[in-house]
Amino acid sequence: MRILSYVIAFIIVLSVNAFGEGIYKVKRGDSLYEISKRFHVAVKDLKEVNNLSSDRLKPGQRLKIPSRSDKHDGEPARDSKPTIQNVKSASEASNPEFHIVKKGDTLSSISKRYGISISELKEINGIESKKLKIGQKILLKKTGPRTYTVRKGDNIWKIAKRFNMDVDELMELNELDSDELKPGQKLVLEAWIDEKELKRYESSISELKAIENGSDLKGLIDSNEAIRNLGIKDRIVLFAKKMLNIPYRFGGSSLMGIDCSGYVQRVFGYLNIPLPRTAREQFELGESVSKDELNIGDLVFFRTYASFPSHVGIYLGNNLFIHASSKSRKVTIDSLDTPYYLKRFIGAKRIITESEQ
Repeated sequence: MRILSYVIAFIIVLSVNAFGEGIYKVKRGDSLYEISKRFHVAVKDLKEVNNLSSDRLKPGQRLKIPSRSDKHDGEPARDSKPTIQNVKSASEASNPEFHIVKKGDTLSSISKRYGISISELKEINGIESKKLKIGQKILLKKTGPRTYTVRKGDNIWKIAKRFNMDVDELMELNELDSDELKPGQKLVLEAWIDEKELKRYESSISELKAIENGSDLKGLIDSNEAIRNLGIKDRIVLFAKKMLNIPYRFGGSSLMGIDCSGYVQRVFGYLNIPLPRTAREQFELGESVSKDELNIGDLVFFRTYASFPSHVGIYLGNNLFIHASSKSRKVTIDSLDTPYYLKRFIGAKRIITESEQ
């Protein structure tokens, strides 16, 4: 991981140095203040060149790094080019996780000190007022998914609109069966994976790179005797399990984040079996099979946030199925007897015919 960090840092530095205006991809926990120190730029210039009206950033957001600027309000100048070492050390030195409130501290002063907006500080710490107590610990980074506590008068549509989400996404993330909400109920607003979880799927991604981006899957299989000698069911299990721990993302279909139907479509795509994109469409295919007649490779369907089939997985045998789970926030294996899935199971479909087996 240390080598990977250096490589990433080198790429960032190279892009800034070679092209004047470089591009930096925001990571979880980044702030404008940290990025300004890392690249010796002024926060004001970062906001100006990227047309930012607030200090709030989103993971994955791409920022232009200006090539030249004067100093502003004592902020670091950009006359010297960053090196791999000072990029690394600046990141470590200016990356505190929390602040202990001292006499005279306010949310405004903490916000300016760390380059984090007041609204973000309040959201991260779950506080409503601006009053602080001496000795209070103020978190500067998220340690879990963004959440929202339902208030009187709220409804699912109003909350979804407020946070720029689809209602279906909000219901899926929280495994809601209906749109009824109760004051005080806590809703998750994003599928969150911490750093430890991120490391768990890195090996999975590297193994699948050979068949990513339209690479020659047939050639890979033909050149690998072990895979070539497997039956189609075993190949399904092989490729399905290679995607274990890939992060869940509503509407996602890549190795960086995938939802249930995107996952199923991708696994079968590796075997040159085309499937439609949604669980609802996939439910229309194949032969219906009863629960006690399930075979490996059958698709199992559930009603979650909608009245129609809204969740799908691949049966592995022994009453187990593999799926991209919003609850686990990754591709995982569960039992059909788990109360949540037992209650919501609506049927199964056989896509692989006897002749293909």
